Amino acid sequence: MTEAVDGAGRDLKGQVAVVTGANSGVGKSAAQLLSRAGADVTMVCRSRERGEPALADVRQAGAAAGADVRLELADLSLQADVRALADRLAARLPAIDILVNNAGVWLHRRQISSEGFEVTFATNHLGHFLLTHQLLEPLAAGRGRIVNVSSEAHRNGDLRRAALDAIVRGDAWKGGFQAYGDTKLANALFTFESERRWGARGITANAVHPGVLRTQIWRKNRSALGLLLNAAKGLMAKPEVGGRAVMQLVEDPARDKVTGRYFKVESEVAATAQAYDEDLARKLWDQSLEWTGIARTDGPG
Repeated sequence: MTEAVDGAGRDLKGQVAVVTGANSGVGKSAAQLLSRAGADVTMVCRSRERGEPALADVRQAGAAAGADVRLELADLSLQADVRALADRLAARLPAIDILVNNAGVWLHRRQISSEGFEVTFATNHLGHFLLTHQLLEPLAAGRGRIVNVSSEAHRNGDLRRAALDAIVRGDAWKGGFQAYGDTKLANALFTFESERRWGARGITANAVHPGVLRTQIWRKNRSALGLLLNAAKGLMAKPEVGGRAVMQLVEDPARDKVTGRYFKVESEVAATAQAYDEDLARKLWDQSLEWTGIARTDGPG
C-alpha cells in the first residue's frame, strides 16, 4: 500500500535528487516528497526485491508533478559497489542538485566486510564519504545541497576512544550502540568538514537527526536494546517526520546559504562538542581518503 505523504505545492521541478537507502523509512519518505515536489529522483537501494516496490510508490507520489523516478542498486558497505554506482550516476546526471546520504545500519554483532571494514562504519560513513566525493563535479554543477542523515545517537559517539583505524576495522568494537553512535558522529564531522573544504565551490552540507522513527533499523537489530525499541515502535513518529526534516533543508531557495549546521528534526541545535573538533575532522577526512583510495586533491576551501 502506498504511504500517504504531504508536500503538495512545493516546486522543485527540473531539479535532480539522489537519495540513498530509499526503499523505506526516512529515505523513502524523502524520495516521495521530493518527487511530489517535481524533482527527478534516483533512489539508491541495496536490493531489487525491496527497491522495486518502493520505486512504484515513489513514482506514484510524483506522477502528477511529472517527476522522473529511477532505481539504482548498490550496497553502500562495499566500495566497489559505490564506485560503480557513482560512475553510472555521473554518466547519466551531469548536474545533481540534492544528495541525501541516508542509508544506514545498526548491527548488534561485529561484522567485517569483504573489504576489511566494520560494516556499520563501512555503510554509514565510508560509503557516503566515497559516493559524495565521486559525485563532487555533478554536485558543483548543480545546486549542490548535501543532507547527511545523522542521529542524536552521535552524542554517544567517541572517535577518540581508540585509534581511528582500529574503530573502522572493528578492532575496537564495543557493541552495536557504540558503533552506531561513532558513525553518526562521523556523519556530523564529515558534514562540517565538507562545508570548510567545499563551501567555496557553492556546495552546502548539513546534518539532520530525523527523529526517533518507526523504521526498519529497529527490526533488523536483535540486541536487547534493538528488541526493546522495536517493541516500542508504536510510540515513535512516522517516517514522514524524517522526510519533512530533510525537505525543509532543500526545498526553500532561501536556505541555499545555510550550511555546516546540525538540525534536530526541523530545529537547528548544537551538536556534541567532539563534532566541532577540527583536528579530529581533518584526521577522519584524511584517513577516509586512504581507506577509500581517493587521491588527496581537495584541500580546505
